[in-house]
Amino acid sequence: MIAALRAALRVSVVPLLSLPILWSMAAHAGPESVAGEDRLDPAAQRYQLGAGLPLGDSGFTLGGYGVASLSETADDSNWAASVDALSAFVWWDGGGRLQFFAETELSQALVLSPGASTTDEARVVLERFYVDYARSDALKFRLGKFLTPVGHWNLSHAEPLVWTTSRPLITENTFPTNATGAMVFGVLPIGGEGIDYSLYASPSAELFPEPGKETFKEAYGGRVRFSPIPQLRIGLSYVDFELDRSSNERRNLYGADFHAAYRRYELSGEWARRVTNLSDGQRDEEGGYVQVVLPVLQRLYAVGRYESFQDSGDVRDLKLYLGGLNYRPMPALVFKGEYSRATQNDIGVIDGFKASVAVLF
Repeated sequence: MIAALRAALRVSVVPLLSLPILWSMAAHAGPESVAGEDRLDPAAQRYQLGAGLPLGDSGFTLGGYGVASLSETADDSNWAASVDALSAFVWWDGGGRLQFFAETELSQALVLSPGASTTDEARVVLERFYVDYARSDALKFRLGKFLTPVGHWNLSHAEPLVWTTSRPLITENTFPTNATGAMVFGVLPIGGEGIDYSLYASPSAELFPEPGKETFKEAYGGRVRFSPIPQLRIGLSYVDFELDRSSNERRNLYGADFHAAYRRYELSGEWARRVTNLSDGQRDEEGGYVQVVLPVLQRLYAVGRYESFQDSGDVRDLKLYLGGLNYRPMPALVFKGEYSRATQNDIGVIDGFKASVAVLF
């Protein structure tokens, strides 16, 4: 099946893209059309910004999102602007048990700094490429390349969906963000909102890995998410894995996350601990964050986040404090600005001012 997936990618002529949750968010919010002359274009009559473009009656839908950002550089004396991502996705739902989903991203398409501009860092990344088969809501099967089910940030990290420009440290390099293999998942009809679960195996190398990024050599894991009380969701994650760069070291990752929402207020957080079976007893990564979102105006929100992170071999734990604003004039468009400051920063985390604009197509 992996060989078939590779063959399908080689003949694909459409940039492939992702995120059914993006579709759901924009469709329910009723975004405005951006076509100025809808009556002249039958396809434009069906298009709404953020909702994707259905391709006739084929069952396929095209969509995407773009992100541009502005931030301080490591020495705090200069700035850098970049087109961080141009992401395209396509999904297919024929109305039966089978579904298809894929996402391809052009990362760092353009980077600008004082007196210079470059496209040298641009690269095409295959984020997701999988087929789902639904036996029922409680029993579904997935085969291909998918996001690693650890925490809630990694599963909804696309810029139009998250509150901040920067990603929490514990979600960046503690585990590979993608896996290739098979998954069993679904929603068990237990309790008021049910229990989400996923069990997955990634027995070989990642399909079309991103150059220079950590990848699994082998991984087996699972995740459950449940709601003990209304408005609160709790998740638990576990992964047993080896990395390509250090295949002789077996790692275990334990994670927990929560998300609470009341009206327009939100409180969320994650914690993860990675343990490596090393004979010298070297400690591994551990950390977490807590994030709060408060409404200021109808479409303006204040965001605050506290992070604690310890890297392998470091004596001191890094602390990071972040505050910012999030403005969403329409469901498919979001502006973000934030300032962060790290203390006991022994690993050189870049903090300071960051801003971005993200649009969902």
